[in-house]
Amino acid sequence: MTAAIIQAVLLSLTVAALYAAVAAGLTLTVGVTRIINFAHGEFVMLGAFLTYWLYTRFGLSPWLGMLASGVALGLFSMLVYRGFLARVLKQDEHNQLLATLGLSILILNIAIILWSPDPRVMQAPALLPSAQFAGVTIPGNNIVVAIVGLLLFLVMLGIKNHTRYGTQMRFASDDPALAMHAGINVDRIFELSFVIGGAAAGLSGGLVALVLYVQPTVGVDLVIRAFAIIALGGLGNIPGALIGAAILALVEGLISTFVPGGGSWGFGVAFLILLLVLLVRPSGLFGKQVHA
Repeated sequence: MTAAIIQAVLLSLTVAALYAAVAAGLTLTVGVTRIINFAHGEFVMLGAFLTYWLYTRFGLSPWLGMLASGVALGLFSMLVYRGFLARVLKQDEHNQLLATLGLSILILNIAIILWSPDPRVMQAPALLPSAQFAGVTIPGNNIVVAIVGLLLFLVMLGIKNHTRYGTQMRFASDDPALAMHAGINVDRIFELSFVIGGAAAGLSGGLVALVLYVQPTVGVDLVIRAFAIIALGGLGNIPGALIGAAILALVEGLISTFVPGGGSWGFGVAFLILLLVLLVRPSGLFGKQVHA
């Protein structure tokens, strides 16, 4: 029983790193632009497909495939922002939600038409050796996910808190009008945050391809959890999102291990946690409380 608990906890922490990687870019984008990007999951899905194809068709290492996916989705995000999102930002918030939801549905349906809904498995060899701990084996690729996911969050945190652009992002997010008067190009800062978020989605899509499966709906499964993580951690709170990912993954992992049929409860757990947080603390566990 002890070994089973240790294995469930350790594997859940590697899953938490994957959830955190998926939520990292979304956390930054939502925190800066205040737009809920429903298409973020489809960006992750595209990154997973690109990494999968680069490996299966061209033999490109998943390490390089992940990097290529990050660059490609960063460029794609720039096109999306310049093509229509910059205009939507100036409209009513309901139009913003409908625009990103429509983009999500469009990309998802095109992917299903082009590539079919059948799941694919990359079956890449272990990029790192497995680790032994207390009689429990952690696969090497799960370790890769944990390392890359944590590094991605550290990069996001570093950009936001220790760079000039990060300072401008926080300023533009808190008061866009005042930031414009201060000489900050708010539209450019919003675009930069969206591009960084898209690049993070592409990179995390590579992690998805490495340890899960690749199919058009894989992003839907993950982005729902990402929204729950953002609600847990607090809007735009990057360290809070990391803790939220750990909470969600641990709860899911322990339930799936020790509760009969618990493996199919993933969405239920995510929505239950989201509902409880919104009822008890709408600003999230680590978000700022707003008083009337």
